[in-house]
Amino acid sequence: MWGVCLLILRIFSIIGGNSLIEIVMAHLDLNVLAAEGTDGYQIVQFKGEMDKSNLDQVRDVLTKFVEEYQKQVLIFDLMYFDFINSEGVGYIVSLFYKLKKKEQTLRIINVQPKVEDVFNLIGLSQLIKCYPDLAAALADPVQ
Repeated sequence: MWGVCLLILRIFSIIGGNSLIEIVMAHLDLNVLAAEGTDGYQIVQFKGEMDKSNLDQVRDVLTKFVEEYQKQVLIFDLMYFDFINSEGVGYIVSLFYKLKKKEQTLRIINVQPKVEDVFNLIGLSQLIKCYPDLAAALADPVQ
């Protein structure tokens, strides 16, 4: 059995709607989606779980991504995201403040019920606005 989780970074060609970058970690895939004609936002799609087993890898990858991020709005799509613990929520809050410091916005869409329960319990949904879908997130003006 492998004692080390491997981080695989694959760069994909930019073809209508395909991933620009796919990052595969233990129990979690992150896909930075190609957003044609969208100068103001980028979507990071989460698939799987964020917990103690992969948080260090997630932190390494997403912190670098956020530090280099140039667009006005970053959208986390959680349609296929099944679980997050309190450490993961704390990390998302830290990303929110990193973006806010750069006068950028974090929005979360397609939150699944189990994850939404954790967000509500910890209070994340009071700090970072969650939207039912991409259209709703884009319809809300950036402040």
